[in-house]
Amino acid sequence: MGNYNQPIDATNERSRDRRKIVLSIALLLAAAAVLIGGAFATFTNTATAGSQAITSGTIKLATGPTNDAATGATNIAAGDSISREIDLNSTGSGLADKEITLKFTAAPSSLMDTDATNGLQLSIQACSVAWTRVVEKTPPPAFSYTCSGTTSTIKIGGAASTSVSALETTPAQLEALKSLAGGGQDYLVFKLTLPEGAPGDLSKVATPCSGTPGGTVTTENLEGCSSTLTYTFQAVQRAGIPQ
Repeated sequence: MGNYNQPIDATNERSRDRRKIVLSIALLLAAAAVLIGGAFATFTNTATAGSQAITSGTIKLATGPTNDAATGATNIAAGDSISREIDLNSTGSGLADKEITLKFTAAPSSLMDTDATNGLQLSIQACSVAWTRVVEKTPPPAFSYTCSGTTSTIKIGGAASTSVSALETTPAQLEALKSLAGGGQDYLVFKLTLPEGAPGDLSKVATPCSGTPGGTVTTENLEGCSSTLTYTFQAVQRAGIPQ
């Protein structure tokens, strides 16, 4: 009976030895993996390029040296015109402009600026050199301008003239300006005209500055109106380019 159990114990012992060997091999492989992983983790490299200096440009639009826009006019009548020089320049600008637009705001406002048909109309002339201004009489100051160089028409949204009312609604692009380029300057005379057909008859429309815009003498009266205009010029940078 005792001899019968001995082979079973030997077999068990050999099995335990094999398990120890397998476990030792597994531990060695795990340790090797840790060592290999650690070795690869220390393999690094760094490269630099530069230094690359990048600066942004500037857009600068200014009025002057002559700006007569603050000089008003009183007691105007249908058919009268008001001329004022406003110079534009981008002498402090490092970037060219894609466009320069003009917009009007009015405070106080009246039919004189809101009526697109019978209200004030605008046209712009440019001179290749500074305009010569003459004060015709005072008061009120009536300015006239002469150009010793070459004159040209500055189109407003593609047209030779437009209403102040239209420019209160939507800014319009001023075309062919020298101030579109960095360092450029324009000598401009802005001419506001109250149309000859602007209606005004207190015997037919008893309330001054009232009635239907675009009306007639029986429906609208532009007498006694008062508007104070502000000119707003906006320069928009040129389109983006590869650099």
